[in-house]
Amino acid sequence: MNVEFFIAKRMLKNKKHSKNFSSAIVLISILGIVLGVSVMILTISVAEGFQKEIKNKLMGFGSHIQIENLQLSNSNETSPIIRLGHNIDSLEKDDNIIAFSPYILKSSIIQHNRNDQDYEITGVVFKGVNQSSHFLQKYLTEGVIPNYSTESDSIILSRNMVKKLQINIGAKISAFFITNGKPKQRNYILAGIYETGLDKIDDQYGFIDIKQLIKLNKWGFKIKALSNFTNDSILKLDLISKSNNGEVLYALPNGEVSDKKEHYFNIKKDSSFFIIGYEIDNKVDKNLISLPDTLLININHLDKEISFDNIEGSGQFYTGGYEVSLKNYQNASVTLETIKNHFGPEYYITSIEERFIDLFSWLNLIYQNVYIIILLMVGVAIINMSTALLVLIVEKTKMIGILKSMGISNKSLRKVFVYHGGILLFIGFAGGNILAFSIMLLQNKYQLLSLPKENYYLDSVPMHFPMTDIIILNSIAFIVCFIAMILPSLLSARISPIKAINTEI
Repeated sequence: MNVEFFIAKRMLKNKKHSKNFSSAIVLISILGIVLGVSVMILTISVAEGFQKEIKNKLMGFGSHIQIENLQLSNSNETSPIIRLGHNIDSLEKDDNIIAFSPYILKSSIIQHNRNDQDYEITGVVFKGVNQSSHFLQKYLTEGVIPNYSTESDSIILSRNMVKKLQINIGAKISAFFITNGKPKQRNYILAGIYETGLDKIDDQYGFIDIKQLIKLNKWGFKIKALSNFTNDSILKLDLISKSNNGEVLYALPNGEVSDKKEHYFNIKKDSSFFIIGYEIDNKVDKNLISLPDTLLININHLDKEISFDNIEGSGQFYTGGYEVSLKNYQNASVTLETIKNHFGPEYYITSIEERFIDLFSWLNLIYQNVYIIILLMVGVAIINMSTALLVLIVEKTKMIGILKSMGISNKSLRKVFVYHGGILLFIGFAGGNILAFSIMLLQNKYQLLSLPKENYYLDSVPMHFPMTDIIILNSIAFIVCFIAMILPSLLSARISPIKAINTEI
C-alpha cells in the first residue's frame, strides 16, 4: 500500500473528520452518487425490459422473418404458396434457423347473436396456424388452445374483441368472408381468449385452424368418391368431385385419363390402387388450376370393406406464408439475405422490424432517453464529488501545510485527495448498485410499480438484469468520475505551507 493511499484511508477513518462540517457535505455527496448510480442502472434495466418484453410479444406473434407471395398479397390477406419445390429442408440446415411455420391470413367480419334481434359485430384478421404456438401458450388468459393438428372449428380471439362482442368461452360465432368475390359464412366456437396488451395485435388478430382457411379459400383439390360392390367382384366407383373454376380429369390405374365420373373395377383379392385427379381450366388448354390430388383406395375383398386415403387433399401442400424462427436475431440480416436469394424476387420477405416499424421506432427512442439520463447522472456524480473534495481540501488546509513542510510533493498530495475521492466514489457506486438491484428484485417479485397497459403495452414496469451493460456502465462511469477528481485536487498544490499551518478552520 503506497503512502498516498494510506493517508487517504486515514482521512476517511479520522473520528474528528466525522464531526466536522465536511462530514455532512461528504455524506450528501455519497448519497447523491448512490441515487445517481441507482437511477442509471434502473434506467438501463427498464429500457432493456421494455425492449425485450415488447419484442418477445411481436416476435412470438410474427416470428423473426415472414415470407409471403408478392402477387395479390396485402397486410390482411395472403395469396397461396405451393409448399412443394421450395426445398425448405436445405434452409433449415442453416445454424441460425430453427423452423419454418406455415400460416394464412384472411379478413373477416364476426358476429354474435345475443338474441333474435340484438347482435354485435367486429372485424378480425384470422391467422391460420397448424399447431399450438408458444405465443398462444404464453398469452392465453382464458379457455384452452384447440388441437389444430386435426381439423377444428374452434377459434381464439383477443380480450378486446370478446369485450366488443360481449361473449364468453363456448359462445358460437358467425364469421363472414369474401372468397373469389362471393360472400361465405362459417360458424365457429370460441375456445380461448388471449391478451398481449399490444393493441396492434389485440384489436386485429384472431387464431383459427389453417385447414379451415385452406378449405375456405378453395386452395388445392380433393377427389371425392362413392363406392360399392355390384356383385362379388365388380367394384363401382363414382367420382363426384367438382371444380369451382374449371373441369376435372382423372388418371386411372390402367393409364387412361378420363373425365368420366363412373368407373368399374374387377376385384378378385385384397387390393390397393391410385386415382389421380387434375383440376384444369378447360379440356383444350388443360392448364392446371391447382395441385393434383391422389386418392388411394384400399379394398378388403373378403369383407367387402373399402377405405379412401386422401383426408386433406392437395390443399395440405398450400400455405399463405412462412414464419421463420431464428436462434439469434442479431444475425437476422444475414439469414434474411440467404432466404431472399433462395426464394427469389417473386416473394415478399420481411423481418419483424419491417412489419412493426412504428413499435420498433418507439423502442429505439427509449434508448435515446437512456443515454441522456446516463450523461446527466454522471455529470451530477462528478459535481457531487468535486464539491465534496473541494470542501475537504479547504478543511484540510492545515494538514496540507504540515505535509508540504515535511517534504511531500505536489503530485503525491494530489494523489492523496484523488485516492480519497476514489474511496468515496467506490462507496457511492457500491451503495447505488445494492439499491438498484434491491429495487429490481422487489419489482420483479411483487410488481410494485404498475403501468396503464393501454399506453405502455405492459401492466407493470419491466426490470431485466442486463449484466454486461451494467458492468460496462459501472466501469466507464467510475473511471470518468475518478479522472474528474484530478481537477479539484490541483487546488491542494496551490496552498502555501506557511499560510496553511497558520490557518485555523
